[in-house]
Amino acid sequence: MDFRYTQNQQDLIEATKKVLEGKNTLQRLRDLVGERRAENTIKQTKDNGASDIWNQFADLGLFGIMANETDGGLEQPLVVMAGVAEAAGYVALPEPLVELAGIVVPLLSQMNNLEHLIQVLEGRLSVGIITPLLPINNATAYHDMFIVTSKFGGELILKEDLNLESRHSIDPLRTLAKTDKPSSLNTLADYHGAVLSAAQLLGLAQRMIDMSSEYAKNRYQFGQPIGAFQAIKHQLATAYMQIEFTRPIIQLAALQGGVVVHNAKLAAIDAAMLAAETAIQVHGGMGYTYEVDLHLFMKRTWALCGEWGDRSYHMKKLEDYLLNGELEIGTMRTFI
Repeated sequence: MDFRYTQNQQDLIEATKKVLEGKNTLQRLRDLVGERRAENTIKQTKDNGASDIWNQFADLGLFGIMANETDGGLEQPLVVMAGVAEAAGYVALPEPLVELAGIVVPLLSQMNNLEHLIQVLEGRLSVGIITPLLPINNATAYHDMFIVTSKFGGELILKEDLNLESRHSIDPLRTLAKTDKPSSLNTLADYHGAVLSAAQLLGLAQRMIDMSSEYAKNRYQFGQPIGAFQAIKHQLATAYMQIEFTRPIIQLAALQGGVVVHNAKLAAIDAAMLAAETAIQVHGGMGYTYEVDLHLFMKRTWALCGEWGDRSYHMKKLEDYLLNGELEIGTMRTFI
């Protein structure tokens, strides 16, 4: 299977990455954390200051990456959206761009809800998701409505009509809320959610290793950079290789779906957790502290590992495939 992007697709991903890295800087993340700690509230919305770049996403057409061209979108496949999700993970983007463009927009298309779809593409409406694999919803501060998923689509409900209860997150840039509104599994949402959360984890893993590599070049011990020591080099190389081997698994999951989606989420969780552990080791005792930017990416990693199915959930799914005889074992069979 050919995992290569076309030139136009690669240009789209690279352009998005440049925008995200240019706008969502470390200083911006620090400022947002400081504001939320000072106000101790999640009442901000995309309109009153929680996001100073929301309208730019709409102007650049990023909400419409997966929307049909006839609806004003770019009509790109999930594998391209995964590349964008990796870029969003790399900068620890607080805004729910990935969820909106990669899950909500396809769901609205599935529901034939053109009116609200157009509003989302234009940046005038933000919609969250209530689904069994996302029992505690993220980014509630940004959303106006929610899709309560069902097997063949879902129901749109205004945020004020839901009994949302705030929840604390280990990630200071996430605003969580839980509702008792019942929902059902939706194949499209579950598939896209698992793949895109895996891609974000991969971006986070890459950022943590990049930060650690840079730190290892500039931190001196015994008269030389600590990156010159084998104990550091080998740890970073191992984490880097795991990231590189995980990327094609996520791309295959995006292209093919099915059982490989569970393998992709498992591989992404393992790669991201290894990157986080390695980054802490490289940074030494400072790796745990608030003063080091690394903590922003570690906390996002820990949070995303549990969304759209945690490690136990996806491992159980693979186990079911094996025990039910639905998955062939062997080279060129198991994950193809």
